[in-house]
Amino acid sequence: MREDTSKYDVLSNQKMKREENNSPYAQRMKYVRKKTWIQLGMDYLSQVDFAKLLNVHPSVISHIEAGHTRIQPRLAKTIEEKTGFSQAWMLTGEGRERNDAQSENVRPPPPREAIISGFSFSFVGKVKALLSAGSGDLVYEEGHEDIYSFRSDWLRRKGNIATMRLAQVSGDSMMPALRDGDFVLFDTSKIEPLDGKIMVVSIENHVFIKRIRFSADGGIFLASDNKDVYDRWRINPENSRFLGRVLWHCGDV
Repeated sequence: MREDTSKYDVLSNQKMKREENNSPYAQRMKYVRKKTWIQLGMDYLSQVDFAKLLNVHPSVISHIEAGHTRIQPRLAKTIEEKTGFSQAWMLTGEGRERNDAQSENVRPPPPREAIISGFSFSFVGKVKALLSAGSGDLVYEEGHEDIYSFRSDWLRRKGNIATMRLAQVSGDSMMPALRDGDFVLFDTSKIEPLDGKIMVVSIENHVFIKRIRFSADGGIFLASDNKDVYDRWRINPENSRFLGRVLWHCGDV
């Protein structure tokens, strides 16, 4: 007769729950997030908005608050700069809780959604880097990051709004699909390379927008749609990062 192991699953889940609840890092992070939204005069500050305030990925906050990871020194320093809570206190729980000199720098994150004429619109940030569809040189725009609005229901049909970004194409290697100056909407949570899909790829500090192609031996190639001018090339996964999959594009006519 097979042993019923369900009781062990229950015990394991209970142990994990106790560890999460007992994590001092999780408790301090939740405490700081709550105090921050009170200080900002907000009714609530989500993990996503708190992550935007700290300029980190939302998973960093969620993992800490779930008790899975610790607060790292670099993050603790950012928290002190952005919220006024002491870096030493965040890491150890000892000493002064706040650095009041830094608390004046706290600013609310930009709004993520607005209701206009009865319709819900969500805001998507445009990254500063231009996506190279040519030589691969990384070009930076002047000024701050822009924010663009889209119908929320339209964005939701395409994926997770919180992880979407806009960028502008530079170069002609993806013609006719993408032209120089076109805008693309890409999802930074969709980083699994898929054959035939257009993706944003980083290789040794250069950012490309290319179509992914697989070879019979499992190799991954970056291919241009403008095949008469640009050849495809095989990439080394060790020095390459997939930053997101393109969901939509627009440009001048």
